Amino acid sequence: MIALHARPQRHGRCARGPRAALVPFALAVSLSATGSWAAAAAAPVLELAGKIPVPQMTGTWDHMTVDPRSDRLFLSAQDQQSVYVVSLKGGAIRRLSGGFDRPQGELYVPAFDRLVVTNGRDGVVRLLHGRSYRSAATLRVSIGADMIAYDRRHKLLYVESGGTDSKRGPGWLALIDPAGGRLVGRIITGYRAAALVMARRRPLLFVAIPGLDQVAVVDTDTQRIIRRLSVPGRPASMALDEAHGRLFVATRTFAGDSRPPTFNVLDLATGRVIASLPSKDATEDMYLDAAHGLIYTTSLQGFVQAYRQLDANHYALVATVPTAPHSGTSQFIAALNELCVAVPPQSGQPGAVWVLRPAGPAG
Repeated sequence: MIALHARPQRHGRCARGPRAALVPFALAVSLSATGSWAAAAAAPVLELAGKIPVPQMTGTWDHMTVDPRSDRLFLSAQDQQSVYVVSLKGGAIRRLSGGFDRPQGELYVPAFDRLVVTNGRDGVVRLLHGRSYRSAATLRVSIGADMIAYDRRHKLLYVESGGTDSKRGPGWLALIDPAGGRLVGRIITGYRAAALVMARRRPLLFVAIPGLDQVAVVDTDTQRIIRRLSVPGRPASMALDEAHGRLFVATRTFAGDSRPPTFNVLDLATGRVIASLPSKDATEDMYLDAAHGLIYTTSLQGFVQAYRQLDANHYALVATVPTAPHSGTSQFIAALNELCVAVPPQSGQPGAVWVLRPAGPAG
């Protein structure tokens, strides 16, 4: 049974003060990209729009998702065995607890009004009603259950779990009916998957496989792996630019692997890496902001980075924003023009959701 702990947030969303109040932050962001205070002052890339404190949160965050209709964020507090619901409109906070066993992946599915939560320790996928948070269905996959993607064409969930490289048994993708919570298919990956990205224009799912230095491409019509793309390192996070046929892949370091972390651009027509740039290590999430021509990454090292898409073949690192260690969880909300970053409690400061916005106009 899921218990609800409601707590009104007195401060609500951190008030957006005058632009001048944000200037020091904007300067620090752009300085890393330009190396010049004058250039930084002229062209900030990101601004800190506000912070939403989550004072009752302890431990570390894992993943988050958003309900775009109500602007609710859902965040996994894995060490606290809880899921937090944070209102972006008013800052109200609700804590869901009970029934979770190290909650990790989360995805809200508007078509079914379901909040899907994977639990890494017991391998259970929990589907909750999106308003009451009552249990709608549960299904056990394998331990390490984590990443989730939704296939709108076929109305199916893809959930990754297991992984021979992480000693959790064979890695596989579970295909789940979100209406009834039934397992309707499976795709064996063998190794653990680190990220899932579903295409919208074509029936394709991209699956990052760190243990193989590969991205597996799944045809969601046939439910088979049809292609494997090689990357120069262990892929950790991805984003897709379907308009230009580009896949963005960040790699990270692992014990015994001395290759530096990189941000890579793959041409999906040829499978070649056409650009590779420096990256902070341990990136957890990545998003394309097509309106501003930016790709955002967030890392456990405590940084947000922004890469500018100059054209389909050329890219530049234009911002490195310090947040806090273990702040790798994020969610970009295009409709609000906001990048939300989950920051855990540390140094006497409570956990919080930082809200960043691109400083320049779209287009």
